Order: sequence, then C-alpha cells, then structure tokens
Amino acid sequence: MTLAPSRRGVLLGLVMFAGPAAARSCPPPRVLFVCPAGTVKSAIAREYLKRGAVERGLALEVQSRGVHPADHVSPQLAVNLRREGVDPGAEPLRALTPRDLVGVDIVVAFDEAAQAPGLAGARVWDIPSWNSQFPQAKAALASRIDALLAELSDRGCPG
Repeated sequence: MTLAPSRRGVLLGLVMFAGPAAARSCPPPRVLFVCPAGTVKSAIAREYLKRGAVERGLALEVQSRGVHPADHVSPQLAVNLRREGVDPGAEPLRALTPRDLVGVDIVVAFDEAAQAPGLAGARVWDIPSWNSQFPQAKAALASRIDALLAELSDRGCPG
C-alpha cells in the first residue's frame, strides 16, 4: 500500500471518493471502523482505507468512531504518523452511537470495542499497538486494508 496524497470530497458529512466506481448506479459501500478511544486504530485505519480507495479508484464512504472517545496518540506516534503522511485527526473524534450503524455495509472493531452494544456482528481486527509497536501495527493494518480493498473491488452493484 503506497502513501500517495489523497483526493477528498465531502458528501453529507461523510467522506466519499470519486473514481470510476462513482459512476455506478448503486451507492458506494459504507465502512465503519470502531476502536475503544477512536483516535488511534480506527482513525488510522480510516485514513489508510481512504488512501487505498483513491489509489484504486474506488468510491466508498468510511468513518471511524470511538466507544469512549479519548486522545491516545502518543507524541512518538504523532511523529511516526506525520512521517507517513497520516493524520488520524483529519476528521473530528466522535463517539459511537446506534445511528452510526444504520446502513453500514462493513463494521470493523478493534480490541474491546468488539464487545460494545451493536457490534456483535463486526469483523474483529487484531492489530498491535500503534504507540509501542509501530512497524508491526503498520504491517498488520496494511495487510488487512489490502484485503478489504480487494473485497470491495470485487463487489459489484447488486442486481
């Protein structure tokens, strides 16, 4: 997964990426990432998925939420992410609400967020700590994001 700058547009408060898939007659898939605090794993995953979607020309909507929002980005993590061109604070930190789950196609939960109400059917991704194991976390997330992008690329419009 490369880290090229992304093109973004805002549509109804959700990030949507334009590309060849945007011309389809069906809505783009919606992906929601949820982690305990909402500032590290889910926000970083959101930014990497957005970047990968642009690289592949995929239209999608992606959001991140925290079960109990709090800033858990350590100073060293902030430095590492800046070097990567990733800004987990690119979108406001928001608490997960039941409304966030309405109409979402794929929900990914990290850590104990998978136990939150409404997330029983979420995909659970086990990613090392970004604060203490940056290289391992980056590699693990890249693998998951690449697989998710391939899945989304293979999806066609229903019917």
